[in-house]
Amino acid sequence: MKYDEPLVGLLAIVLALVCMVIAVGRWQTPYRLRTIATICERFGKPAARSVWLVLALAAFGSGIAILSGVRPGYAEEQVVE
Repeated sequence: MKYDEPLVGLLAIVLALVCMVIAVGRWQTPYRLRTIATICERFGKPAARSVWLVLALAAFGSGIAILSGVRPGYAEEQVVE
């Protein structure tokens, strides 16, 4: 594991927690973002909450994958001597 992987993984998990709070909480300011506001207008607030929830799940999954060292087959870990 490289020295920057724990930082990036934890940042992804923190982002996931923030997105989860936005999805289930009463915080209305993030719903003014252009893309989320468009989703709210076209499909309603539950769809926008679903987008925040999907974003939270994706960030959480990415953070766990980074922290556990999962890599695609073409990525080789470089050993620094």
